[in-house]
Amino acid sequence: MISDAEVKLERGLELERRLMVAVERAAVGGEPYTIVAGVPQRLPGEDIAQVIEACGQHAHGLVRDDDIVGLLDSEILVVGLRETGTVAARVFAYRLQGDLRLRSQPIRNTVWETAYATMPQDGDSAEELTLAAIHGAMNRRRRLGN
Repeated sequence: MISDAEVKLERGLELERRLMVAVERAAVGGEPYTIVAGVPQRLPGEDIAQVIEACGQHAHGLVRDDDIVGLLDSEILVVGLRETGTVAARVFAYRLQGDLRLRSQPIRNTVWETAYATMPQDGDSAEELTLAAIHGAMNRRRRLGN
């Protein structure tokens, strides 16, 4: 059950639509936009939905009110950050990775990999940025042996 203190995380098409609008708005304004993806380590078939939900709630508390936090495929945490360039994105992704691991600890020790993609360097659309960030996080996870 979700308490009043918890927020409803964006999911699926609604998340994709909000990211698309935010990226298009940033492009029109000539501002950078960053999407950060967080991918948890888990065994095939292992249910860590409780961990992912708790971490998503935590991530929502780390961003500004008009930034976007949601879940893709119920297991990939996605954060959309307005007016955030490469340097700030790198710092945020690194800190988020540590915060997610700490937040996971009481429920189940879970390692998270994070990566970011920033407009215009890594793509011009929300879809390109999201895929690049997810790809980066998945590649980091593979390199570390999971």
